[in-house]
Amino acid sequence: MPSYLYFSPTSCGAASYMSARKAGLIGKEVIPILVDLSTHTIQSGPQKNTSYYKVNPKGNIPALVLEDGTLLNENAAVLQRIADYADCLAPLNGTNARYLLQSKLSYISSEIHSVFGPLYHPEDDCQVKLWAKNQLGKKFYYLDRHELVGKDYLVGDSFTVADAYLYIVLSWTQEVDLDISQFPNVARFYKNIGELEFVKQAREEMDEFES
Repeated sequence: MPSYLYFSPTSCGAASYMSARKAGLIGKEVIPILVDLSTHTIQSGPQKNTSYYKVNPKGNIPALVLEDGTLLNENAAVLQRIADYADCLAPLNGTNARYLLQSKLSYISSEIHSVFGPLYHPEDDCQVKLWAKNQLGKKFYYLDRHELVGKDYLVGDSFTVADAYLYIVLSWTQEVDLDISQFPNVARFYKNIGELEFVKQAREEMDEFES
C-alpha cells in the first residue's frame, strides 16, 4: 500500500513533494493530497472537503501517513522517510554524512524557516518584521560564507532532501520582499536548483493541483 503525503504548493510541504518526484515515488509509493491551510480542509483525494485536523491534529504540513497508519509530521522526519523509500536523496543511515544531513535539516527548520513567520502576519508590527529580516540576513550570510562556497549542494556532490527544503524556504523571499542577490552563493544555489528539470516538473504538478 502507498503512503499519503499531505502538502500545499507554497508551504514547506512542497519540499517533500519535490523530493518524492525526484525519487520517482509520486503516484506509486507516495500519493499526494492537497491541503488548504487557510481553512485546514483537504482539497483532493477521497477525503476531499473534510477537515485536515482529522488526519493531523497539529494542522501543519507536511504530513506523511505511512502504510501502517503511522503519522509522520515535521519536515526533517518526512523528508528522510521519503528519501529512504527509494534509498536515495540522503546518505545511508548510521553514517556521518547522514548525521550531517540531519544537522542541515534542523538548521533550516529552526534557524531559517521559523523566522519567516512574522513576515506573513500583517498584524505584527514593523519592529518585529525588521527583526525577522535582520535575522534572516544573518542566516543567509552564514550560508553564503560557510555552507555554499564552491558547492552546488548542502551535503555531498548530489541533490538531497536538504536541498529541497532550503530551495523552498528561499522561494519565500520573493513573497516577503527579501533580496538575496547580496548573497551570491545563496542566489546561485537557488537559481541552479530551480533550473533542475524534476524541480520544474514538481512545481508545475503542484500548481495543477490548485487549478
